[in-house]
Amino acid sequence: MREQLAAGYARLYAPLAVVSVVISFQPLLPGRYGTLWEMAGRPGGDPAILGVLLMGGLVVLLAYASFRPVTTAGVPVGIAVLAALIFVMLLTKPGAGSSPPSLTPFGDAAVAIAVCTFTLAVSHAVLGRRR
Repeated sequence: MREQLAAGYARLYAPLAVVSVVISFQPLLPGRYGTLWEMAGRPGGDPAILGVLLMGGLVVLLAYASFRPVTTAGVPVGIAVLAALIFVMLLTKPGAGSSPPSLTPFGDAAVAIAVCTFTLAVSHAVLGRRR
């Protein structure tokens, strides 16, 4: 039964991994900020570098859960933690100054993706523990 549950969630994790990579190449903040990768390459881009590391870790765990369906709660919990940290970073916009700009539509989509990923991973962990 756990294998069926893991296989079902694996079908959802793969698209989230692809969308997470694609959204990182879109401008999350308006104007001069650019993409996550452009912000990370500038002086003072330390928060963006942390964002790249979090996104990379999330994509690795999502890909792992997609290609090797997991039956333990460890990977879904890791996915949930990384998605929550990305969500917090998108809302607080560290390094964007004292009056940070609002998110672009791509930034709003990134927030929605982080929330969906978190919810999916938590439900996977909870349902996986029940069975």
